[in-house]
Amino acid sequence: MRTVLKESRIPTEVVRMQPGDARNTRAMSNRGSHESLPWAGRPSRVYAFIGPDGAGKTTIARAIASRLAARGIRTRISWMRSPRIVTLFVIGVLRMSRIAKTIRMGDHDDVITDLSRHRFLLHLYAWSVTFDYFLGYVGKVTLPRWLLGRTILLDRFAWDALVDLGLASGVDEAILESPPGRILLDLARTYPAVLVTASQEELVRRKPILALDPRLGRRLRLYREFAKRYGLGIVDSGNTSEQVSVSQAAEYLRIPSE
Repeated sequence: MRTVLKESRIPTEVVRMQPGDARNTRAMSNRGSHESLPWAGRPSRVYAFIGPDGAGKTTIARAIASRLAARGIRTRISWMRSPRIVTLFVIGVLRMSRIAKTIRMGDHDDVITDLSRHRFLLHLYAWSVTFDYFLGYVGKVTLPRWLLGRTILLDRFAWDALVDLGLASGVDEAILESPPGRILLDLARTYPAVLVTASQEELVRRKPILALDPRLGRRLRLYREFAKRYGLGIVDSGNTSEQVSVSQAAEYLRIPSE
């Protein structure tokens, strides 16, 4: 059931979606009808900044928020790491069964397990993660967007949940073949997203605790695989200055410069 990902280098430029690219039709479809409106008069939108810890997602999201604020756009940055409600119970079962363990990675616990040979537990864990994620999505995206009229900038999104789930389950990108994986993928492709990444060495330099993550290399490969497969924009913050990285992300998301 495991699929081995091929090693590849992280591109150093922004990969732009093409309007005619069928992979991105859904993410692009909500843009066209409002392109002629002034920015301050457009409906609230959602933009996602995804990628590994230490890559610079929060820094770029804050800079983009400042750009939008200068144009009169009210924004909200939502941190979208999946909450653990039902998942916490499932993790407890896995730990008691000695199938999983957790390690503290700074501000969160990382689950290390391999459920590729435990089909029932794999589906149980995947469904619990998906259920919890949608609870967080409603509270952090749907309500602020529609009740407050805010444009939402997502620090992490469903793409990150898919990467985490693929690694924790031990099946990597094969998680997309499961019903929970397809549901999360459907949500992930709803909004335009930029992958903010850097080399493994650069990430560890910025955030030394990442050296404790035995799957960091797999994590980066999985992000690159998803970006390549689904045409996500890529910003390599390890090879560019902060200002250039912000400009690249804004260009990809079609956010005008200040």
